[in-house]
Amino acid sequence: MIQVLAISTQEEGGAFFLKIILFLYFIPTMISILRSPILKFKIFTVLFINLFFGWTVYGWWLAFGKAFSS
Repeated sequence: MIQVLAISTQEEGGAFFLKIILFLYFIPTMISILRSPILKFKIFTVLFINLFFGWTVYGWWLAFGKAFSS
């Protein structure tokens, strides 16, 4: 019974870490949603850049810059 509790706590810690990483990964998309609720095309552009190229440093900064552009 004690081993089950230890494993459960470890999995929850991993899920929390994954949530933080996903939050940081999608910051440009969240910024574009908050900045331009009317311009849907810009939101989808930032989302697609973030999804497909966000894993590279250049792609993430490109999405970040696009989120702040007017």
